Amino acid sequence: MTIETGEREAATRSRPRETRVGVLRVPDWPVVVARRTGALPAGGEAGAPGAVVHALRVVACDAGARADGVRAGMRVRDAQAASPMLALAPADPVGEALAFEQVVRAVLAVVPAAQSIGDGGLAFRMRGATRFYGSEPRAVGAVRDALAGLGLTAAFGVADDRFTAELAATAGAAAGAGETIVPPGRSAEFLAPLPVGVLGDDELPSMLHRLGVHTLGGFARLPDASIRDRFGQAGLVALARARGLDDRRIDDAGLGEERVLRLAFEPGLEGVAELALAVREPVERFVRQLAEQRLVCSELRIVLRGEEGRVSERLWRQPGFLRAGDIVDRMRWQLTESDLGSALVEVQALPERLDAATEHMPGLWGGTGIDDRTRHALERLQSKLGREAVLTAATGGGRLLAERGVLTPWGDAAPPQPAGPWPGALPAPRPSVVFRPPLPVLLTDAAGAAVEPGALDERAASPAVFSPPAAARRRVVAWAGPWPIRRRELGTTVHRLQLLDGEGEAWVLLHADGAWVAEGRYA
Repeated sequence: MTIETGEREAATRSRPRETRVGVLRVPDWPVVVARRTGALPAGGEAGAPGAVVHALRVVACDAGARADGVRAGMRVRDAQAASPMLALAPADPVGEALAFEQVVRAVLAVVPAAQSIGDGGLAFRMRGATRFYGSEPRAVGAVRDALAGLGLTAAFGVADDRFTAELAATAGAAAGAGETIVPPGRSAEFLAPLPVGVLGDDELPSMLHRLGVHTLGGFARLPDASIRDRFGQAGLVALARARGLDDRRIDDAGLGEERVLRLAFEPGLEGVAELALAVREPVERFVRQLAEQRLVCSELRIVLRGEEGRVSERLWRQPGFLRAGDIVDRMRWQLTESDLGSALVEVQALPERLDAATEHMPGLWGGTGIDDRTRHALERLQSKLGREAVLTAATGGGRLLAERGVLTPWGDAAPPQPAGPWPGALPAPRPSVVFRPPLPVLLTDAAGAAVEPGALDERAASPAVFSPPAAARRRVVAWAGPWPIRRRELGTTVHRLQLLDGEGEAWVLLHADGAWVAEGRYA
């Protein structure tokens, strides 16, 4: 599919970039690999639908499974209920990465530079290929023919930058046309109607929804200063991508092996201490090699593989960039938190984002927007006390107060928060003190009997005495509620009550499982 240009003047308003980017994506790549290795039976019209799973959730599925209602992220038992004939295979990210190197080599035979971008995707430069083959559609056709020799089909996208090209490839796959070519200078126009959720699985899209910004076009119109103040450097990176100005480069080095760290251990490693000793020197050499190219890594994917085949894969981010010690620490933490069930036999460190070192150098008057002394102090505390001992707070979504504040280990990206609205959530101003977990309290009427939400709702009873946590009984001066909060995911209903006691303190109480608990206090 090719996007038509409309009027010629509109197409030439923006100066085309010197380098165009193509992206191909092999649909359902994990399923393709599982079928070729025999982990899944053969598919097709007569074959069973297939899916690849990890941690009891579907990672990828084929068209037959999607026709039955199976989707990525679905729990395995729900997927099997939707598709009783569904065949399952465990995820194998290491095997998928090794198998994809054949795709990279086939594409490099017809284009000058290509780089794997994960999940069955490959980015490649269009400039040289377009000159050689005469046009972008012909260059895409040459790459398609190279994949046909491997028995593979792919969706293609071509644009001025990698982010737009990736979304163009997704659009081509969804339309069934196979390719989408965004004309030069039209990336922003192509991106404008797309939802902000395509920016990634982090807190930014959720926050934008709360601000009333739902499309990339609306996001792109926001001023840089406001985005920098509210979301920091990560927000500015996302803003540039929404404007069609993604600056990620495509490596000239083919497979880019010097920018990927792979370590194999024979015999396997049994503990965290052994891992730290084994990887420290290779990691330091790996970081030095990046530094020699004036590059630093700000996002890193770490893959651990156990002797029995279990795999742990995780994406790590950190304010600023990852130093050698940071990478070693994250390997140790990931091994501690993973359940490989056997000795560790392979470690991979795959940079997801490489920045120019100049972007993280101190400014003329010192500082880069990040307080280095604060960062070093937090990292030192984390190395001594453990990763979970140093937390940062971010605004989350939910009906209960404890769900509104998300605590994340320092250096980790906050988990994605589902978008609202949240019926039953407490409106502002909210209590400044939130109890994690809620603390048990007593609430009785004038006769000393326990007060039930149903009686309060019908005004058949009134709270008179309140016993806060670890304090003497107090009289109830005023109260409001109760308000029911129905939680479909738990199949329960809790009731919220606000009250003011005789000491002048205001409380938020919850009634759940037949008892009252203090959810928060206004200080």
